[in-house]
Amino acid sequence: MPKAQAKLSHQPRPAAKTAPASGKAAGQRYAATGIEEVTVTSQKRAASAQKTPISMSVWKGKDLQTLGISNLEALSTVAPDINFLQTEGQAVITIRGISSHDTSEIGDPAVAIATDGVYTNRGYSFNNSFYDLDRIEIERGPQGTLSGRNAVGGAINLITAKPTKKQEANAKVEFGNYGAINSWAMVNQPISDKVQIRAAFNSTHHEGYRDLGKSGYGDGANDVSGRLTLAFQPFKGFSGNISYQGTHIGGAGQAVYNVSYRFGADGNLLTSQPDLPSGNPRHLPIPTTPQVSTLDNALRWNFDYKLPYVTLSYLGGYDATNYKEVNDSSSNVSYSRQIETWNANEHPKTQNQEFRISSDENYKFFWTTGIYYFKENNSLTSFDAIPVDDAWGRSLIFNYNTLARSLAWYAHGTWKILPTLRLTGGVRYNWDSKTRSGNIMFPTDSSSLPYNYITSPNYGHASWTKATWHAGIEYDITPRNMAYFKVDTGYKPGGFTDLNAYNPENVRSYELGFKNRFWHNRLQFNISGFWEDYTGQQVSQIINNLGGGGEIIDNAGSSRIYGVDPNLVLQIPHVGQFDFDFQWLHARFRDFSVAVQKPMADGTSAIIMQQFSGNQLPQAPNFSVGAGFTRYWTVPSGRVMTQIRTRFQSSNYFYFTNTGDTKQHAYTNTTALAEYFPDMGHWHAQVFIRNLENSRIFTYAAENGYANAYTYSFAAPRTFGGSISVDY
Repeated sequence: MPKAQAKLSHQPRPAAKTAPASGKAAGQRYAATGIEEVTVTSQKRAASAQKTPISMSVWKGKDLQTLGISNLEALSTVAPDINFLQTEGQAVITIRGISSHDTSEIGDPAVAIATDGVYTNRGYSFNNSFYDLDRIEIERGPQGTLSGRNAVGGAINLITAKPTKKQEANAKVEFGNYGAINSWAMVNQPISDKVQIRAAFNSTHHEGYRDLGKSGYGDGANDVSGRLTLAFQPFKGFSGNISYQGTHIGGAGQAVYNVSYRFGADGNLLTSQPDLPSGNPRHLPIPTTPQVSTLDNALRWNFDYKLPYVTLSYLGGYDATNYKEVNDSSSNVSYSRQIETWNANEHPKTQNQEFRISSDENYKFFWTTGIYYFKENNSLTSFDAIPVDDAWGRSLIFNYNTLARSLAWYAHGTWKILPTLRLTGGVRYNWDSKTRSGNIMFPTDSSSLPYNYITSPNYGHASWTKATWHAGIEYDITPRNMAYFKVDTGYKPGGFTDLNAYNPENVRSYELGFKNRFWHNRLQFNISGFWEDYTGQQVSQIINNLGGGGEIIDNAGSSRIYGVDPNLVLQIPHVGQFDFDFQWLHARFRDFSVAVQKPMADGTSAIIMQQFSGNQLPQAPNFSVGAGFTRYWTVPSGRVMTQIRTRFQSSNYFYFTNTGDTKQHAYTNTTALAEYFPDMGHWHAQVFIRNLENSRIFTYAAENGYANAYTYSFAAPRTFGGSISVDY
């Protein structure tokens, strides 16, 4: 349910000024006519967000840049409908309590993330992709019919800005504490009436937020990315876009802070939160140096040919990633040594192919149908390393090659019973397969080099088929008020780990929604209520095994999710714009009986069967609130835009056991900024402060049976600075 938010664009003459939205449902303008409509493509065709029967939010690219948001973690600080977790360099997104913490080479996300409709299975490259965007669309709830597998929680689509026939350019440089220097730039150049080109650039640099002492710094950034897009319209009815994006992510890697397990007098593990540095910690005693180095090259294309009755579309993409990261896994009771690192090295290569036929919307019945193909090849050599004889020995090695394929056919149609009443329906048939071959290697004696290894071959293969469907009804109460009811299903394939196999997960969602504009188009109120039955949820455990450790995935019996998410936007002339986003969520396991490994003080472990019915799903807070206010002030020789935006989230857990050591306490996260627009000139300047409260927000919290430690990572602390921008 889109909403307009605050940024008002500057024009030299106050009377001519309009106000671009600055936040959710951006693209809507604060103008004399009120909230402007924003166009989205969430249903494979362009439509007004207010006429799209989906609970969704839309963020305009320029507004993300105003707020300094360049990745998913930063977006989660202002968007109350998503929760963020990061592990081994990959982003894990949760929507309405549904997520997947399995980031292994076989795992799949539960929220489908795509750029220009091209799906990405691994979240490495999204850490520096939020630049020169037209918008980001966040769809809540399962989107299995049009977005396909792995959209059980929802879907996020990044829409890049396309070349236009207008010559323009802009640039921005931002400075801040922690030695931050960030930059954005774009040049758009029409070559002819039929060919245009657009080049964009982004760089992010700051020293590590965590001072690790002798180990250097963690949670730093030294990233650079560039995108080149070619648009062409060689003959009537045909249009095409081809883009290349190259991204390098470097700097100090994610700081992973391990606290050795504590045990009670009875030898059982204590599950209360251990002593952690107070506040949002600057100093963390981590004995090894985290590092990250990722190179991603992506090619994407989209071609549309409009015929008299139908439009033919072909889109696709190819993505190759070289990912390397080193994290600390040291612990005083680690299975090998006190000092230890985990070294992840993966090389996924993915391709997407989609061919679609869409009918003209002017007919009483209009439809879309298509076929989709996805393939991922991945090779990895990941290992544990420990110091031995003034060198580093690889104490546990994983060598794997994986192949994942997905093929699907889908169809979606709308029947106009009356000019104001429509029925919708859709179906998708999915075929998925995964294969992995390789081995695990561990030394016969880890006390001295060189090692002699025992090799354990490992092979797995599985395939699945599944049909998902959609049914809905829409009614236009007035030209500016609509109601809808829909039922959607979603599915995520199963898989296998080194230790076990697991089944697919499925969800069925019922949603009733209203989208409204009132008061001469200056008040927007959207609300949806939802009920979801979630079965087979894939829940991960990190356990101690084979003298080392590993991950197992269990399927929960069933979960029940329901809630409401109202959204309000109010524009008051001569005052400013208010926006309010609220989500009440009840997400609980109904049946989840699973064997849990319980470490003991004597180094052994007990396997205990437990029932977690009634526990809160991971990262599913009961309440999430986003609120903002924007106002323009007239000052000598120009205007100043002020904006304040905050997010409140109630307490929640990162782990299905709901123990205190994995609990995120309630917090607020506030951003405030002021931007000056002169009456003359092409520049504007901004000052800002982010995470005003310096809240301690976890991006990871778990009991880590691999390191025998409580493991934590932290979101960015308070940052502040300023920027200068130019536009031509």
